[in-house]
Amino acid sequence: MYQGTNKTALCSQKQIAQALVRLMKDTPYPAISISAVCKSAGVSRQTFYSLFESKENIILYILGKNHGFTPGQSCCGPALSLSGLSREYSCYIADRREFLELLVKNDIIYLLHDSLYRSFISCPHFLSDLPEQKRCFGAEFLSGGLSGIARIYAENSSVTTKELESTIADLFSGRFFQNL
Repeated sequence: MYQGTNKTALCSQKQIAQALVRLMKDTPYPAISISAVCKSAGVSRQTFYSLFESKENIILYILGKNHGFTPGQSCCGPALSLSGLSREYSCYIADRREFLELLVKNDIIYLLHDSLYRSFISCPHFLSDLPEQKRCFGAEFLSGGLSGIARIYAENSSVTTKELESTIADLFSGRFFQNL
């Protein structure tokens, strides 16, 4: 994926991303061709492939630029708390419900998992006192659970943000499974 600063390239990236989202609203994701994305965005295939590797790469771009989750963005101290994470994530998925519904509808919610994993690993407050391998295990565990929660929420949930926050905290603290 293009990471440079060329204004024309950045504008084309944005046009391609917007085109894919527009197309996904009416066409199933697997049926959307790169050619259709290029035509809708008004760019050539050569431009597309100089900026993105695949349609999945576009979704990861969108998640990173427009819908990225940044754990700890409201924490003030050196550590990210479970309650803070639960609050931030419940607000995050509530605010992005429409986009998450598109991901679920098109069976590509797994891309949220990848985006969450990268966000946790890049957060300096996330499990900072643990060795790198344990941080990776923790990031993978949370990413899997949180992307699953987003899927359920986007599919059919009418739960409030506060209820969602409480459920997330209960799940990850172990309270949810005390009777197992």
